Amino acid sequence: MADPLLTQQVLDRLDRLERANRRYRLALAAAGSVCFCWTACSVGPQAKNVLSAGRFVLVAADGSEKAALELDAKENPVLQLRNGQASALLTTNGPSLLLRGQDGKTGAFVGIDSKNSSRLELCSNRLLDGVRLSAHEDGSSGVYVLDVNGRERGSLESLSKGGSALNFRDGQGNMRGHMGLDESNLPNLILLDGAGARRIGMVVQEDGNPLFEVEDGRGHPRLQFTTLFDGSPHMEFKREDGSLSFQAP
Repeated sequence: MADPLLTQQVLDRLDRLERANRRYRLALAAAGSVCFCWTACSVGPQAKNVLSAGRFVLVAADGSEKAALELDAKENPVLQLRNGQASALLTTNGPSLLLRGQDGKTGAFVGIDSKNSSRLELCSNRLLDGVRLSAHEDGSSGVYVLDVNGRERGSLESLSKGGSALNFRDGQGNMRGHMGLDESNLPNLILLDGAGARRIGMVVQEDGNPLFEVEDGRGHPRLQFTTLFDGSPHMEFKREDGSLSFQAP
């Protein structure tokens, strides 16, 4: 027959072990909860549907490449779109946007060059002729018309130092006509020969009187028309050395 005292001691010991086990389980559960919360807070929300690669390509049903997004040799992102000969190229190298028509030649360009000048260019299928619009860092800007050889034939410019000008050039790129305002906002008109010498000039002078001048091939004034302070007309003919040949009145 078992000893009642011994049995009670065993029961008491089992009871203490059970209580200790419950305390351990509670402590372990609390520690696990703390670790879970810490991990969730440290990781934070993650972006969904993120796909990374060195090059993304859009392919048509026939397997032809229609679009591509990639990095160029200088690590600039480049987006290319193609449909037959038509294309569009967008890059941060500049940055710039280049468009080509269905013939693969007629195009348009808008971008910022290495001199921090912004440009807009339109060209025909000859690629060289067209229109160029430029705005420069110094504050000057202009619209330029190019012929079939890519030479500038006409331009309208706003100058950084003040004034503006409308210029005309021949097929060799030589200035043949100029009309505008100088830095002092005085209007003027100049016609030049093929060698670049000024032959006819008109200007409104600082005193408000007009001046019409004809020059020879060396740029020497030979004939002048103007008005005097009282508004009366005045004419002078000059020799090649600049000496007066005739005047009236």
